[in-house]
Amino acid sequence: MRHVVLYTFLAVLADGLAGLASGLLSERWLRSHLPALVGFAAGTLLTVSFLEVLPEAVEALGAAAFSWAFASFTALALLEWRLGRPHHHPHGATLPAPTLPAALLGSDALHNIGDGAAVAAAFLVSPQAGIATSLAVIAHELPQEVGDYALLRASGWSRRRALLALAGVQLTAAVGAAGMLLGSRLLPPLEGIVLAIAAGTFFYIGAVDLLPELRHGSPSESRQRVTGLVLGVVLLLAFHLLEARLAT
Repeated sequence: MRHVVLYTFLAVLADGLAGLASGLLSERWLRSHLPALVGFAAGTLLTVSFLEVLPEAVEALGAAAFSWAFASFTALALLEWRLGRPHHHPHGATLPAPTLPAALLGSDALHNIGDGAAVAAAFLVSPQAGIATSLAVIAHELPQEVGDYALLRASGWSRRRALLALAGVQLTAAVGAAGMLLGSRLLPPLEGIVLAIAAGTFFYIGAVDLLPELRHGSPSESRQRVTGLVLGVVLLLAFHLLEARLAT
């Protein structure tokens, strides 16, 4: 059991470091590629929601996962309506304030809890399963966190604030791993509920807040957003296929 705990938290640490790699980007590069990164974030969020998070929630929870996902989608829509409509940011990205950053970080935290729990569960099966799952988690975490960092910066957050927020969110993977190691057998539906809520929230942010941006801005910015969207979908799809191949 000690080896399982050690391997699990080493994998969670690696996942967290990969997720913070976005801080290595220069400000000039970020400004020039911001439209593409917003599109990229939309692609990764939607792909992760449909191909990774929701199927895992359904596997753990059954058809009830769709109810939880729909509930989180509806709750976020009502919250955004209550707090206000989206506004245009000077850098060209349309972002609802403060709903998007809070919802993005909250859903990211829920997803990281699921990631940590999945890694821990895999290591409980075998070291080989744990390593394969960890690689898959890190593979889709890196591009997703780059997109999240870009969105936080586009909403006016400083580099330091964005990185501190993402670092705090990364810690929730350790919470998920610890919870799985300590109590998964007593509360088996918990992981499925967490994943279903994250799936609904990711879908809302990607489909409602980000996809409409494809039609706004200059033709050059629109092309960047569409290119980023396609790249995000293709990259996450490749990671999903690689994960499925490793699982067989």
